[in-house]
Amino acid sequence: MRNYLISELKCHISVPLSEVNLDKVLATGQVFRWRKEGDTWFGVIRERLWILQQNAAGIHYKYHDIVPPSPPSNAEAQLRDFLNLKHVLRDVTRPWMSGDAHLSALVTRHAGLRLLRQEPGECLVAFITSSCNNIPRISSLMLKLSSLSPHSLTLHGTPFHTLPSLHFLAHHTSEQTLRDLGFGYRAKYLVSAARGVEERGGEAWLESLRGVGLGEARQQLSQLAGVGPKVASCVCLMALDKHNAVPIDTHMFQVSLEVLIRGVN
Repeated sequence: MRNYLISELKCHISVPLSEVNLDKVLATGQVFRWRKEGDTWFGVIRERLWILQQNAAGIHYKYHDIVPPSPPSNAEAQLRDFLNLKHVLRDVTRPWMSGDAHLSALVTRHAGLRLLRQEPGECLVAFITSSCNNIPRISSLMLKLSSLSPHSLTLHGTPFHTLPSLHFLAHHTSEQTLRDLGFGYRAKYLVSAARGVEERGGEAWLESLRGVGLGEARQQLSQLAGVGPKVASCVCLMALDKHNAVPIDTHMFQVSLEVLIRGVN
Protein backbone atom coordinates (compact mmCIF):
# COMPACT_ATOMS: atom_id res chain seq x y z
CA MET A 1 0.00 0.00 0.00
CA ARG A 2 1.02 3.61 -0.41
CA ASN A 3 -0.42 6.96 0.49
CA TYR A 4 -2.10 8.60 -2.52
CA LEU A 5 -2.11 12.25 -3.48
CA ILE A 6 -5.70 13.41 -3.37
CA SER A 7 -5.28 14.65 -6.96
CA GLU A 8 -4.81 11.01 -8.01
CA LEU A 9 -8.33 10.17 -6.88
CA LYS A 10 -10.36 11.60 -9.73
CA CYS A 11 -13.88 10.79 -8.52
CA HIS A 12 -15.60 12.68 -5.73
CA ILE A 13 -18.68 12.57 -3.51
CA SER A 14 -19.55 15.93 -1.98
CA VAL A 15 -20.39 15.19 1.66
CA PRO A 16 -19.29 17.12 4.79
CA LEU A 17 -17.24 15.57 7.58
CA SER A 18 -20.17 16.16 9.90
CA GLU A 19 -22.18 13.63 7.83
CA VAL A 20 -19.52 10.94 7.49
CA ASN A 21 -16.03 10.79 8.95
CA LEU A 22 -14.09 7.87 7.44
CA ASP A 23 -11.70 7.61 10.38
CA LYS A 24 -14.62 7.22 12.75
CA VAL A 25 -16.65 4.72 10.71
CA LEU A 26 -13.92 2.48 9.26
CA ALA A 27 -11.76 1.94 12.35
CA THR A 28 -14.18 1.62 15.25
CA GLY A 29 -15.53 -1.92 15.08
CA GLN A 30 -18.24 -1.85 12.43
CA VAL A 31 -16.05 -3.26 9.64
CA PHE A 32 -12.76 -5.10 9.94
CA ARG A 33 -11.08 -5.32 6.52
CA TRP A 34 -10.23 -1.66 5.94
CA ARG A 35 -6.62 -0.50 6.25
CA LYS A 36 -5.12 2.97 6.27
CA GLU A 37 -1.81 4.17 4.85
CA GLY A 38 -1.13 7.82 5.57
CA ASP A 39 -4.34 9.62 4.64
CA THR A 40 -5.56 6.84 2.34
CA TRP A 41 -8.07 4.10 3.18
CA PHE A 42 -8.08 0.77 1.33
CA GLY A 43 -10.93 -1.71 1.58
CA VAL A 44 -13.01 -4.21 -0.35
CA ILE A 45 -16.78 -3.90 -0.79
CA ARG A 46 -18.15 -7.04 -2.41
CA GLU A 47 -16.09 -7.43 -5.62
CA ARG A 48 -14.36 -4.02 -5.65
CA LEU A 49 -11.21 -2.64 -4.06
CA TRP A 50 -11.81 0.94 -2.97
CA ILE A 51 -9.22 3.65 -2.35
CA LEU A 52 -10.61 6.59 -0.37
CA GLN A 53 -9.43 9.90 1.00
CA GLN A 54 -11.39 12.64 2.70
CA ASN A 55 -11.03 16.37 3.06
CA ALA A 56 -13.38 19.28 3.68
CA ALA A 57 -14.69 19.02 0.11
CA GLY A 58 -15.83 15.43 0.54
CA ILE A 59 -14.70 11.88 -0.21
CA HIS A 60 -12.31 11.33 -3.11
CA TYR A 61 -12.04 7.83 -4.52
CA LYS A 62 -10.94 5.37 -7.13
CA TYR A 63 -11.64 1.68 -7.40
CA HIS A 64 -10.51 -1.53 -9.07
CA ASP A 65 -12.76 -4.46 -9.89
CA ILE A 66 -11.23 -7.60 -8.37
CA VAL A 67 -13.71 -9.60 -10.41
CA PRO A 68 -16.24 -8.14 -12.86
CA PRO A 69 -19.39 -7.36 -10.84
CA SER A 70 -22.33 -9.59 -11.63
CA PRO A 71 -24.76 -8.14 -12.35
CA PRO A 72 -22.96 -4.94 -13.42
CA SER A 73 -23.38 -2.20 -10.83
CA ASN A 74 -22.77 1.52 -10.61
CA ALA A 75 -19.62 2.06 -8.58
CA GLU A 76 -20.55 5.37 -6.95
CA ALA A 77 -23.99 4.01 -6.06
CA GLN A 78 -22.27 1.07 -4.34
CA LEU A 79 -20.08 3.39 -2.27
CA ARG A 80 -23.01 5.64 -1.36
CA ASP A 81 -25.01 2.60 -0.31
CA PHE A 82 -22.14 1.27 1.84
CA LEU A 83 -21.78 4.66 3.54
CA ASN A 84 -25.57 4.75 4.06
CA LEU A 85 -25.76 8.25 2.65
CA LYS A 86 -29.49 8.09 1.99
CA HIS A 87 -29.87 8.92 5.69
CA VAL A 88 -29.05 12.51 6.64
CA LEU A 89 -27.17 12.28 9.92
CA ARG A 90 -28.13 15.72 11.21
CA ASP A 91 -31.83 14.83 10.82
CA VAL A 92 -31.31 11.58 12.73
CA THR A 93 -29.39 13.17 15.61
CA ARG A 94 -31.36 16.41 15.99
CA PRO A 95 -34.04 14.86 18.27
CA TRP A 96 -31.36 13.32 20.49
CA MET A 97 -29.52 16.62 20.87
CA SER A 98 -32.64 18.53 21.82
CA GLY A 99 -33.71 16.10 24.50
CA ASP A 100 -30.56 14.86 26.24
CA ALA A 101 -27.48 16.88 27.20
CA HIS A 102 -25.26 13.79 27.45
CA LEU A 103 -26.20 12.51 23.98
CA SER A 104 -25.86 16.02 22.58
CA ALA A 105 -22.27 16.21 23.82
CA LEU A 106 -21.49 12.78 22.34
CA VAL A 107 -22.98 13.67 18.95
CA THR A 108 -20.89 16.86 18.84
CA ARG A 109 -17.70 15.06 19.93
CA HIS A 110 -18.15 12.23 17.41
CA ALA A 111 -19.52 14.20 14.46
CA GLY A 112 -19.56 12.09 11.31
CA LEU A 113 -19.85 8.75 13.11
CA ARG A 114 -22.67 6.86 11.38
CA LEU A 115 -23.89 3.37 10.71
CA LEU A 116 -22.63 1.77 7.54
CA ARG A 117 -24.87 -0.44 5.38
CA GLN A 118 -22.83 -3.61 5.13
CA GLU A 119 -23.13 -6.65 2.91
CA PRO A 120 -25.07 -9.10 5.12
CA GLY A 121 -22.86 -12.16 4.54
CA GLU A 122 -19.66 -10.40 5.55
CA CYS A 123 -21.39 -8.78 8.52
CA LEU A 124 -22.65 -12.17 9.75
CA VAL A 125 -19.18 -13.73 9.47
CA ALA A 126 -17.51 -10.77 11.17
CA PHE A 127 -19.81 -10.72 14.18
CA ILE A 128 -19.68 -14.48 14.73
CA THR A 129 -15.90 -13.95 14.71
CA SER A 130 -16.27 -11.09 17.20
CA SER A 131 -17.39 -13.39 20.03
CA CYS A 132 -15.06 -12.86 23.04
CA ASN A 133 -12.67 -10.95 20.79
CA ASN A 134 -11.20 -7.48 20.18
CA ILE A 135 -11.01 -5.25 17.12
CA PRO A 136 -7.33 -5.86 16.17
CA ARG A 137 -7.74 -9.64 16.41
CA ILE A 138 -11.08 -9.68 14.57
CA SER A 139 -9.44 -7.63 11.80
CA SER A 140 -6.52 -10.04 11.63
CA LEU A 141 -8.82 -13.07 11.43
CA MET A 142 -11.01 -11.49 8.74
CA LEU A 143 -7.94 -10.76 6.61
CA LYS A 144 -6.74 -14.34 7.07
CA LEU A 145 -10.18 -15.59 6.08
CA SER A 146 -10.04 -13.40 2.97
CA SER A 147 -6.84 -15.18 1.92
CA LEU A 148 -8.95 -18.29 1.23
CA SER A 149 -10.82 -16.49 -1.53
CA PRO A 150 -9.94 -17.50 -5.09
CA HIS A 151 -10.35 -13.84 -6.18
CA SER A 152 -7.64 -11.28 -5.43
CA LEU A 153 -5.86 -8.23 -6.79
CA THR A 154 -2.37 -7.07 -5.85
CA LEU A 155 -1.83 -3.32 -5.60
CA HIS A 156 1.54 -1.78 -4.70
CA GLY A 157 2.69 -5.17 -3.45
CA THR A 158 -0.32 -5.76 -1.19
CA PRO A 159 -2.88 -8.45 -2.05
CA PHE A 160 -6.55 -7.60 -1.59
CA HIS A 161 -9.13 -10.40 -1.63
CA THR A 162 -12.86 -10.60 -1.87
CA LEU A 163 -14.32 -12.33 1.17
CA PRO A 164 -15.12 -16.02 0.54
CA SER A 165 -18.83 -16.36 -0.03
CA LEU A 166 -21.03 -18.23 2.43
CA HIS A 167 -21.44 -20.83 -0.32
CA PHE A 168 -17.65 -21.25 -0.40
CA LEU A 169 -17.46 -21.53 3.40
CA ALA A 170 -20.29 -24.07 3.45
CA HIS A 171 -18.99 -26.31 0.68
CA HIS A 172 -15.26 -25.73 0.27
CA THR A 173 -13.96 -24.87 3.74
CA SER A 174 -13.45 -27.19 6.70
CA GLU A 175 -13.59 -26.43 10.38
CA GLN A 176 -9.94 -27.52 10.63
CA THR A 177 -8.91 -25.00 7.96
CA LEU A 178 -10.44 -22.20 10.01
CA ARG A 179 -8.89 -23.51 13.22
CA ASP A 180 -5.51 -23.47 11.50
CA LEU A 181 -6.11 -19.78 10.70
CA GLY A 182 -6.69 -19.07 14.40
CA PHE A 183 -10.49 -18.97 14.66
CA GLY A 184 -10.55 -21.49 17.53
CA TYR A 185 -13.99 -22.57 18.72
CA ARG A 186 -15.60 -20.06 16.32
CA ALA A 187 -14.54 -22.23 13.36
CA LYS A 188 -17.34 -24.74 13.78
CA TYR A 189 -19.91 -21.98 14.17
CA LEU A 190 -18.79 -20.24 10.97
CA VAL A 191 -18.98 -23.40 8.88
CA SER A 192 -22.31 -24.43 10.45
CA ALA A 193 -23.81 -20.94 10.05
CA ALA A 194 -22.73 -20.82 6.40
CA ARG A 195 -24.39 -24.20 5.81
CA GLY A 196 -27.50 -22.97 7.60
CA VAL A 197 -27.71 -19.96 5.28
CA GLU A 198 -27.24 -22.24 2.26
CA GLU A 199 -30.07 -24.51 3.43
CA ARG A 200 -32.40 -21.50 3.63
CA GLY A 201 -31.64 -20.20 0.14
CA GLY A 202 -28.13 -18.78 0.35
CA GLU A 203 -27.11 -15.15 0.55
CA ALA A 204 -30.29 -14.14 -1.31
CA TRP A 205 -32.24 -15.41 1.71
CA LEU A 206 -30.01 -13.45 4.05
CA GLU A 207 -30.49 -10.24 2.09
CA SER A 208 -34.25 -10.88 1.96
CA LEU A 209 -34.34 -10.31 5.72
CA ARG A 210 -34.01 -6.61 4.94
CA GLY A 211 -37.65 -6.80 3.95
CA VAL A 212 -39.06 -8.24 7.21
CA GLY A 213 -39.51 -6.76 10.67
CA LEU A 214 -36.85 -6.68 13.37
CA GLY A 215 -38.42 -9.44 15.45
CA GLU A 216 -38.67 -11.88 12.55
CA ALA A 217 -35.18 -11.10 11.24
CA ARG A 218 -33.63 -11.57 14.67
CA GLN A 219 -35.54 -14.80 15.22
CA GLN A 220 -34.46 -16.18 11.83
CA LEU A 221 -30.82 -15.28 12.40
CA SER A 222 -30.84 -16.78 15.89
CA GLN A 223 -31.51 -20.20 14.38
CA LEU A 224 -28.03 -20.16 12.83
CA ALA A 225 -25.10 -21.70 14.69
CA GLY A 226 -23.08 -19.20 16.70
CA VAL A 227 -25.73 -16.47 16.48
CA GLY A 228 -27.11 -15.33 19.82
CA PRO A 229 -29.14 -12.20 20.62
CA LYS A 230 -26.17 -9.81 20.40
CA VAL A 231 -24.80 -11.10 17.07
CA ALA A 232 -28.31 -11.21 15.59
CA SER A 233 -28.92 -7.61 16.67
CA CYS A 234 -25.56 -6.47 15.25
CA VAL A 235 -26.34 -7.99 11.86
CA CYS A 236 -29.86 -6.54 11.94
CA LEU A 237 -28.54 -3.08 12.77
CA MET A 238 -25.48 -2.94 10.51
CA ALA A 239 -26.59 -4.93 7.47
CA LEU A 240 -30.36 -5.46 7.44
CA ASP A 241 -31.68 -1.89 7.83
CA LYS A 242 -33.10 -2.51 11.32
CA HIS A 243 -32.13 0.80 12.88
CA ASN A 244 -34.31 0.08 15.90
CA ALA A 245 -32.07 -2.87 16.85
CA VAL A 246 -29.94 -2.24 19.95
CA PRO A 247 -27.16 -4.81 20.49
CA ILE A 248 -26.46 -5.22 24.19
CA ASP A 249 -23.24 -6.65 25.59
CA THR A 250 -21.68 -6.20 29.01
CA HIS A 251 -20.12 -2.86 27.98
CA MET A 252 -23.39 -1.43 26.69
CA PHE A 253 -25.14 -2.65 29.81
CA GLN A 254 -22.62 -0.94 32.09
CA VAL A 255 -22.86 2.32 30.14
CA SER A 256 -26.63 2.17 30.44
CA LEU A 257 -26.38 1.75 34.20
CA GLU A 258 -23.72 4.40 34.72
CA VAL A 259 -24.95 7.11 32.36
CA LEU A 260 -28.60 6.71 31.49
CA ILE A 261 -30.12 5.25 34.62
CA ARG A 262 -27.90 7.25 36.97
CA GLY A 263 -28.86 10.37 35.04
CA VAL A 264 -32.55 9.60 35.55
CA ASN A 265 -32.00 9.05 39.28
